[in-house]
Amino acid sequence: MNSPLLEIDSYDDEHQQFQWDVYMLIENTRRATSLHLGAKVETDLADIKAAIEKSHDAEAQQYLVDEHVDVLETYSRQEQFLRNMALVALSSRLTHALRNMTKSAESFAPRKKGGYGHRGMSEYRRLWMEYTERFGIDFTANADRIAFVEPMREVRNQIVHEGAEAETYKFQEDIDWNDGVLAFMDDSFSKKYPQYVSDGDVAVSEGQLTEAVKAAISLVGWLAKELRAQELDSITKKP
Repeated sequence: MNSPLLEIDSYDDEHQQFQWDVYMLIENTRRATSLHLGAKVETDLADIKAAIEKSHDAEAQQYLVDEHVDVLETYSRQEQFLRNMALVALSSRLTHALRNMTKSAESFAPRKKGGYGHRGMSEYRRLWMEYTERFGIDFTANADRIAFVEPMREVRNQIVHEGAEAETYKFQEDIDWNDGVLAFMDDSFSKKYPQYVSDGDVAVSEGQLTEAVKAAISLVGWLAKELRAQELDSITKKP
């Protein structure tokens, strides 16, 4: 009798679910919100334009012009926020997918006690170690497949932990003062990832988000096939 595992491909299921979640829950939600914001902006700008045309007071007209600029700036910030949050969500969903596939592999490649790596490592770094030790995945030979991950992780952390500020003040103990502190501007992120910075803030572009989505889906698909092949091989080798 054939093993039911021959019929059930939990790795492909995870890949398909990952794609659905990324496109439907992350990207489509972002685009729907963007459309709503765009419609509201058009309405607000039309109202302001009509008010300007009706007004004959120079001071009132200038106020309305300033309001016009403010509406556009607010819309731009909101659009940027949506793209930034989409990248944060993508990173979280990717780690979830990668972890789910390791759990599905317990039947043929049990996870060792104590886990992989140590707490000082990023979750992705620990995952690469686990995939290498348990499944023999060579990430050095396939470095291009995960090249997007580290920049995405660092951008995600800057958004979440630093409020999307690209340059932040840091404080350190000043050994020359008694109980004093020395403040300095940490611009390491902006220097390392200038392509993700705009006007002092972390700014994920539409193109950068699109590329990250494609790379993440491709990565999950590749690993899903690798693990499925190993699962099938273990099944056929059983007596």
